[in-house]
Amino acid sequence: MSEIQTLPMANADLPLARAAVHGGLVYVSGQVGFKPGTTTPIAEDVAGQAREIFRLIDEILSAAGSHKNRLVMTRIYLTQVKRDFPAMNEVYAQWLGGHRPARTTVGVELAIDGLLVEVDCIAAVGE
Repeated sequence: MSEIQTLPMANADLPLARAAVHGGLVYVSGQVGFKPGTTTPIAEDVAGQAREIFRLIDEILSAAGSHKNRLVMTRIYLTQVKRDFPAMNEVYAQWLGGHRPARTTVGVELAIDGLLVEVDCIAAVGE
């Protein structure tokens, strides 16, 4: 049985990892668009928050030995699906280029006021 490796959070007090790697896959925890080092949203619009989230996911995937072109599945959580889906989808498509992983998008209530989007994903590790 292979061991599970984790990428720790910057804040060690949080009871989660940025990602876990097991069985050739990296499972990235839900990412949100905070200003670095704060719990304040980086932008008031979904596109600005999404750009930060995808930047963070790129960092996490790289640290885990993967890349966005190795994404197998993404899950996108929007607080205002009907309003924000088109803008989020445009940023998502720009970020991915021609790669098309499986995806789910759902409406949710997020834990911190001002957050409009959260994304988690699964990617293959390697090449």
